[in-house]
Amino acid sequence: MFPQVRQAALISTARACGFATLGIVMTMLGLAYDPVTSLKLGGGSYLLTALILILKAWRAPGQPFRSTEVWMILDEKQRPQGDVAQWAIGRARAEAFYRFAYLCTSTAMLLLSLALLWRLVGP
Repeated sequence: MFPQVRQAALISTARACGFATLGIVMTMLGLAYDPVTSLKLGGGSYLLTALILILKAWRAPGQPFRSTEVWMILDEKQRPQGDVAQWAIGRARAEAFYRFAYLCTSTAMLLLSLALLWRLVGP
């Protein structure tokens, strides 16, 4: 596959997930007075984010490549042509979405485990 396309897909997805993480963390901080609720909300939000990323990964191969952020990130010289571009960008986007869905799911499991532990052992 084209490494520059894969890199652009990772950058695009990381940027979007960074904004989602910022929102989730700020919401969790707003509920800092109730740690169990804060951790549960954070875990649930990350699970929802992972679900959205999985749905986007399923749709990625069929989305027109010229309307993606990956296409805009790529330099004119780095852009693949025609059907190859559709295949490469669709596949790179799906791969990036799955990678970040895995990270979101792992984070959700950590937060939900901490909520359970806090509930069992906490004050």
